[in-house]
Amino acid sequence: PSAAPGGERAASSSEAAAAVAAPAQAPQAGAAAEGAHAARLRETAAQLRSAAELVGGIPALGSIARSMREKAERLAGNRFTIALFGAFSAGKSSFANALLGESVLPVSPNPTTAAINTIVPATAEHPHGTVRVKMKQEEAVLEEVRYSLRVLGLACSGWDDALAKIESIAPEQVNAGGKAHYTFLKAVANGFGEARGIFGQELTAGFEQFAAYVAEERKSCFVETIALHYANKLTDQGVVFVDTPGADSINARHTGVAFNYIKNADAILFVTYYNHAFSQADREFLLQLGRVKDSFEMDKMFFIVNASDLAEDGEELRQVVAHVEDNLLKHGIRNPRIYPVSSKLAVEGKMQSDGKLLADSGIEPFERDFMQFTFEELTGITVRAAKHEMKRASALLQEWMTSAKQGQAERMERLRALDAAFAAVQTELQAPLSASYLQDMGQESQELLYYVKQRATFRFGDFYQMAFNPASLREDGGDIRKLLRSAWLELQRLLSYDFSQEVLATTLRIEQFMNRRASAMLEDKAEGIRQRMPAFENEPFEKAAFVTPEVEETLEIGEADEKWLYGFFKNGKHFFEGEGKQKLRAALEARLADPIAAYLEKHRSMIADVYGSQYERLLLDRRSALLDAAAEHVSGIRDALEMKVDFELLKHMQLQLEKLYAEESAINV
Repeated sequence: PSAAPGGERAASSSEAAAAVAAPAQAPQAGAAAEGAHAARLRETAAQLRSAAELVGGIPALGSIARSMREKAERLAGNRFTIALFGAFSAGKSSFANALLGESVLPVSPNPTTAAINTIVPATAEHPHGTVRVKMKQEEAVLEEVRYSLRVLGLACSGWDDALAKIESIAPEQVNAGGKAHYTFLKAVANGFGEARGIFGQELTAGFEQFAAYVAEERKSCFVETIALHYANKLTDQGVVFVDTPGADSINARHTGVAFNYIKNADAILFVTYYNHAFSQADREFLLQLGRVKDSFEMDKMFFIVNASDLAEDGEELRQVVAHVEDNLLKHGIRNPRIYPVSSKLAVEGKMQSDGKLLADSGIEPFERDFMQFTFEELTGITVRAAKHEMKRASALLQEWMTSAKQGQAERMERLRALDAAFAAVQTELQAPLSASYLQDMGQESQELLYYVKQRATFRFGDFYQMAFNPASLREDGGDIRKLLRSAWLELQRLLSYDFSQEVLATTLRIEQFMNRRASAMLEDKAEGIRQRMPAFENEPFEKAAFVTPEVEETLEIGEADEKWLYGFFKNGKHFFEGEGKQKLRAALEARLADPIAAYLEKHRSMIADVYGSQYERLLLDRRSALLDAAAEHVSGIRDALEMKVDFELLKHMQLQLEKLYAEESAINV
């Protein structure tokens, strides 16, 4: 990585930087600093490694040993990613500081283009206080500039033209919907000279420069991601905080970025400010959470009502929480976990070691439930799988010892039956894959996209009303032709966002479908093996991770002629009270029919191509792994029946495994 440009200084001149102290001294290393949870995971990983080493020398236990080693590595290097979502004004950064117990993230005063900020554990390579800044590619920034200029009714051919156009914009000519874009464009113009030489680079900086990259628009608008390596009781246990751009950011149109965090984060924290109404951007984001909530194995969503200290009394606070719960239900989020918290009191309480402030902040019930979920429920999945592998190895050793004790005639008969059974298993698992699996996946995606179109058609009226309304088309608000064009662009933006969100949610449902079908196939095949070889036990199916297709963020609609739009608008009264508004809606719906159909067909084809090959590979790989496991099982039983095993060694191994299992169970009580 390059060094940060010289001459940098902390953003002490900004409001944001003033609140951020230099990083505290890194905590002492050791189990005490890392916490009981990290120590427990480390010990469980050690038990697994010992078990893998114990059985690793026996070829017939090779796959179990590999599985144990993989799970040990997963536990030892465990990371928990916590993604923070919410509007800029919700106080996401202050809530992250409350969890960390320190003022680490600055509160940006005007963050229309905030980058993705992450707080990650310190490492030997990146010690406490190190900041890594990934700059955007030049073309990505130019495309964002083109988009914002287009919202303001302008176009550019390149950087020189863009900077000249930005300079020419008079702030009084910018309508309400374009204010954030104007702020972004001015920030680009102010910071371009400094940024032009470092596009696409990864810079390293000190903590004193962190606030500037986060909070100063002229810098942050060129930043893709910022990673602060920080030693803290939470980060030392593998917790990674991701502070995402607000749902009201102009970068929120990059729907795939936020969706990847929704999909892959271990926990999602949505922060809303006390008594603030949900914005349209908030509502769209919550709708997406409602779409995907049931696709997750566990409910990983937590909802925070920030600044709860503003409540007059407990009754008012209960009413606000009930109002938030009602809003979440309207967006498809049932039985949400909602916590009223005062981030301000929580940070003060932790930094001053003041128990009363901490109790008054309301953060303790959240932390109790959240830690239970993060460090117990999530880890428990891997720990239970680890215990299963040790029990599976012990059961196989017992089966071999039992087989070796049988009389010669019985052993010879079992060998013949074993050969016949394995031959049948090979025939079954090496047969061509049924085409019905891929056909079912294609049919599922087609059906899901059909419902996407149905829901979008149902919402069109709402989007049209949001774009074409008396507030956005005031005749005293400037050139009505330009206002109509801006309303048309806003309708396109709303529709594009909705379709991209719907298709992204569809990809998650398709992935869930493929995992469900693959698991059912694997279990069906495993049951077939057990019918022929009753002692066979396979490793449980683990969900596969798929590469999600790149979803188009905009509908290809094309420009609408200002003159054509103006033909529907004689005056405000005629448009809103007469037939103008309804006629324009009908005309736009007709105009959008083909682009919408093309968009959905393009993504149906993309889903079939991208997922089809991954799904086929998954089914073939899992079937092949099952055959390998069956072959190992047969090899172990054969060696026992042919008296090729050391009975005392097997007994010793089994006793050692049972001892490790008992120790591991004691660790995780």
